[in-house]
Amino acid sequence: MKFYGKIILLLIVNLLAVNTFSQPCSNPTTSNCADAIAGTSKFLMSTPGNVNFTFDDMQKYVSGITNSGSTQLRLKVDEIIAGNCKWKLMMYIDNNGYLPTNEWEQVITPYGLSGNNPELNLIQVKVYNGCGTPLSSGIFQTFTNNVNYDILDIIPDLLGVRNMPGSCDGTNINGPGSYLTNYNEYNFNIDYRILPGYALKSGVYQIKINFCLVEVP
Repeated sequence: MKFYGKIILLLIVNLLAVNTFSQPCSNPTTSNCADAIAGTSKFLMSTPGNVNFTFDDMQKYVSGITNSGSTQLRLKVDEIIAGNCKWKLMMYIDNNGYLPTNEWEQVITPYGLSGNNPELNLIQVKVYNGCGTPLSSGIFQTFTNNVNYDILDIIPDLLGVRNMPGSCDGTNINGPGSYLTNYNEYNFNIDYRILPGYALKSGVYQIKINFCLVEVP
């Protein structure tokens, strides 16, 4: 019987607000929505920022670990110029510049030589709310396994289309509004799942998932 050493995978969750300069969440050329830093819009995370996955027995290797509702995002987007405020919401992965670019950052040297380092597509992410507004709502997704291109849309850039809240019919809401008045359309729950199998090398690794709210023209 082979013994599988402990694997600890640390997921760090970070928020990047409206009008951020950070890439790939580039600063918008329009100012129709209130800034979430200097203005009245709000981009809140009501849950802790770190999620830990510890694989230390056979059952966890076989069945994996799912952390449900580990991240909860609440949006309040205020309008400055009537009829023009639109936004998008996305997530992207960051391994702190670790090489190769398709792997989690190694925090502690592996305990042994057998097995592989975890790759970025090991983490599965599911986004949902009470109205089904996210793109791919309720479906586990994986990143593309290249940190330079690993971006997943939650609410995409709808290219000039503005959807206002109130219908709660699965439409991608991207106009001004608030979780205080339309909770199920401006609240987003995120689940994380890892199914490691037996191929991973024991050790401690980490990645960061950034959630980014950006105004669009």
